[in-house]
Amino acid sequence: MDLSQEFVLKVAEIGHSKPELINLLNELDEEKRSIRSHMRRWSNEPKDEGGLHGPERYRKLRKLKDRLSFLIEEREYVRQKLGDLNSDQRTLKRITNSSKAGFCEAFVTAAERTLPEEDFARLEARAAEILMQEA
Repeated sequence: MDLSQEFVLKVAEIGHSKPELINLLNELDEEKRSIRSHMRRWSNEPKDEGGLHGPERYRKLRKLKDRLSFLIEEREYVRQKLGDLNSDQRTLKRITNSSKAGFCEAFVTAAERTLPEEDFARLEARAAEILMQEA
């Protein structure tokens, strides 16, 4: 299954905000719990107490299972973004706490001299994104 463009844009709008990513993760988990609750209720309750019966039951359960599958994929996408954010922060801390004075400047100089201009520009843009995460 593919993630919806709307969801990908929603995550992109959040950007590098760790609290907002965690909040989105919690919202997805809450919706998953709600769906599972509905599925149990519709599967186990008698028809006269709100349970579903026959083809209607199968159709609604299938729809809920499909939504649950999408939620699982969306949650994994957010979890990966959160993991990338955490990894970037650890790397940035390791480099800034490096005991080697001037390492950052030397690294930038080496990258500038060895990488093609296009690759260096992408690397520089990525470094700016990581720095913005710390702000």
